[in-house]
Amino acid sequence: MRCYESAVQPAPLTPAEALDRILAQARRLGPLRPVLVPLADAAGRALAAPLRARAPLPAFATSTMDGFAFRAGDVPRPGARLRIAGTVAAGHPWPGTLRPGTCLRIFTGALLPRGADNVEMQERVAVSGAEARFERGGEAGRFVRPAGSDVARGAVALPAGARLDPGAIGLAVALGFVRVPVTRRPVVAILATGDEVVPLGRRPGLGQIVESNAHALAAAVREAGGEPRLLGIAPDRPAALRRAIQRARPADVLLTIGGVSVGERDLVRGALADAGATIDFWRVAMRPGKPLLFGRLSRTLVFGLPGNPASALVGFELFARPTLRALAGLPGSGRVVVRARLDAPQEKPSELAVYLRSRAASRHGETWVVPLRTQVSGDLTSSADVGALAVLPAGRARFARGARVDAILLGPVTEEERTEPS
Repeated sequence: MRCYESAVQPAPLTPAEALDRILAQARRLGPLRPVLVPLADAAGRALAAPLRARAPLPAFATSTMDGFAFRAGDVPRPGARLRIAGTVAAGHPWPGTLRPGTCLRIFTGALLPRGADNVEMQERVAVSGAEARFERGGEAGRFVRPAGSDVARGAVALPAGARLDPGAIGLAVALGFVRVPVTRRPVVAILATGDEVVPLGRRPGLGQIVESNAHALAAAVREAGGEPRLLGIAPDRPAALRRAIQRARPADVLLTIGGVSVGERDLVRGALADAGATIDFWRVAMRPGKPLLFGRLSRTLVFGLPGNPASALVGFELFARPTLRALAGLPGSGRVVVRARLDAPQEKPSELAVYLRSRAASRHGETWVVPLRTQVSGDLTSSADVGALAVLPAGRARFARGARVDAILLGPVTEEERTEPS
């Protein structure tokens, strides 16, 4: 096992610098190859090729109103009268051609009968027996949705790269697609490390704890659109770590947990190097999660996350989540960033960017971020029910209550009735 420590440690990158370097690597490897999947498995994924309309949408001209269908020329002026020849409902088309001097009662979504080019809403037609009297003259195309007015035959209905949200899924179904080409989901190997952790279901011994980070990260991977693969727990032995790391090679991304700081028992960085990984950086000027590693093992992107729960999840959120989305052909992190006010004063080291686990509340038109009770990165409760990360940027040490900061929204903003001091 080689030693990679030196007396002079590299200066930590800023979070922005770190993300730029990570995404540069991710863009070289992604988007991942396309796969053909049923529409039921396509939601939230990126189209790998454009979807072209095989038929016009709508497929036929329809009425956009409940009313009466007729020839515009048969109603040249207000007050014209036409005989009502029958009724047309959605799914029940008129069997013939509309005769001159007649109209048809028609309902929204019904096929416009042959010969008709106009629909008048029922509110502007007076009916007496079998006769309809029109309040205004006809106008060809009024309240008619022409065939192909939404999507013409052969036109691109959804471009490559489009995210298949519920509306896009509905559009694809309406166009007759059963399966669609999408970017493959990134496979994410997750390796926990440490002699002090035991797997779920095993009773921990004295000085041991149940390993929970891998399961939390697996949930985060699924939420980000990836497929987690749990590799288990590697003990604090260089050879065992190296063998466990090698098992991750088929994955697109490897997340290791713990062992990336500078202590004598922090062996992951050396094990990665011995396994053939290239280490890009291993410190970021942030809290929580300063000892965060990024590198590459062949075509596998590697994130060495700290062992504290909050540090691991915040590191994943800021760096691994946008990486998975880039590999999946999706832009950005998928999170909304808003300007918000701090609910409590804060102090921090000026050289670090700090990400406060918080909940977000809307108060009289403004968003407030309320830091959770504890910000200790080892406290599991500091990572549960986090609605926002309040970003306290580097270069400033003190923030007063009410100070405006960026907030990365991870969940819903709750409504609160509360008066704030001016």
